[in-house]
Amino acid sequence: AVRTEISEFRRAESLAYPIPGMICLMVMASAEGGTRGPHDLANYADTLSQAQLRALRFRRDVETGDIRCPKKTTFGRVLHAVDDDAIERVLLRWQDQILGPTQDRIVIIDGKKVRHGGVEIVNAVNSAGRFLGSVITESKSNEIPAGRRLLLKQDLMGKLVVADALHTQDETARQILYEQAGDYLFTVKGHQLTVQKTLESLFT
Repeated sequence: AVRTEISEFRRAESLAYPIPGMICLMVMASAEGGTRGPHDLANYADTLSQAQLRALRFRRDVETGDIRCPKKTTFGRVLHAVDDDAIERVLLRWQDQILGPTQDRIVIIDGKKVRHGGVEIVNAVNSAGRFLGSVITESKSNEIPAGRRLLLKQDLMGKLVVADALHTQDETARQILYEQAGDYLFTVKGHQLTVQKTLESLFT
């Protein structure tokens, strides 16, 4: 799937590290935890054995005969050039092949700041913590529109969206209920006094 959906963007002489192998290596590094960019990925790649590098289909150095290991600049070029959405689609299909289709009706959205990354990502997971997708919050924006874009990527028919108080917004609720045929369970806190007082009076 990686080979057919993510097109090669490099010159022929730069293909010592095929895209499928690079993506697989990044997934391996993420599963190990603690990766924060090209530098960490290169450090992780240095820990792999020759057998592991061969399994990733990386090429041998013509002088030493050893299978070459990608460095920081290679990871930087790949991360900059590949399409994020395409990688996510491939990884989600791979996850479905391993785990089978999810039967969970819960979709939880939550934003996290990437440590040392200078960006904020809004993730969607189910109640078991299974990854459902993510979007990066755009510059000079916030989680709210990013959360709506993320929800548009989900099949919400008959499902329940759970989110914190930041996402308790009329437009988000309308999108879930009327555009995507889902339900929602939102938190209401003191920064939305009118809604809070309305709810309190209804319960009274």
